[in-house]
Amino acid sequence: MIDNHVHLDLINDSISNIVDRAKKAGITQFVVPGICGFPQKLDELQKFSEIKICWGIYPKYAEDEELIEKEIKKLKASSLEIYAIGECGLDKRFPNLEKQIHLFKKQLSIALEMNKPIIIHLVGHWQKAYELIKEAPEKPDFILHSWSGSAQMAKEFLKLGGKISLSASALSNPKKLKELLDIVPNDRLLFETDSPDQKPDFVSTEQNEPANLPRIIEAIRELRIESTERRAKQSLAW
Repeated sequence: MIDNHVHLDLINDSISNIVDRAKKAGITQFVVPGICGFPQKLDELQKFSEIKICWGIYPKYAEDEELIEKEIKKLKASSLEIYAIGECGLDKRFPNLEKQIHLFKKQLSIALEMNKPIIIHLVGHWQKAYELIKEAPEKPDFILHSWSGSAQMAKEFLKLGGKISLSASALSNPKKLKELLDIVPNDRLLFETDSPDQKPDFVSTEQNEPANLPRIIEAIRELRIESTERRAKQSLAW
């Protein structure tokens, strides 16, 4: 079982402890995105073959051009084999949409240049992100992490070849979730915790963590849409 989006570097515990608990729960691999270039605790993350390290710049930093250029230079100078570009995208909670778009397009280009998939963060602006991907002459493989848009919008992204990843946040609207799962094929549906964020209601610990993923999947399954167990026992997204 794979946690397709988890900030292991931001959870308040050692990575070793987090990984140990997750393995006992059946988690075998972890995709760790970057939000300001490479993840924090990079040396520690690299000690685990189960951890897939990504590089990305979150839309919150779209106005910090100096930081963006500095982190891109670090990426190009690094010998580390990254798994994907991301997380990156558009977010209505942050100002200056035009600069967010510029940063998103830049990371789409980097993904193509490096022949890597891209992990997309969207809070609102779904139509704009769809247009940017659709209009691109070349498209990297992409995953829409912790999807919160409509089933219809998801369907449009699926037509472009995207994959949909669900976290516990999807459980807050069962009707919307049912509509989504009705249209997402098994081979395009992924699961994640987005730890330490997106803590499900049934978890009493202070933070979310990868060990909670089986319970999140089970909670989705309890909606009696269809069994998601076999979907969870999949290989990596790419």
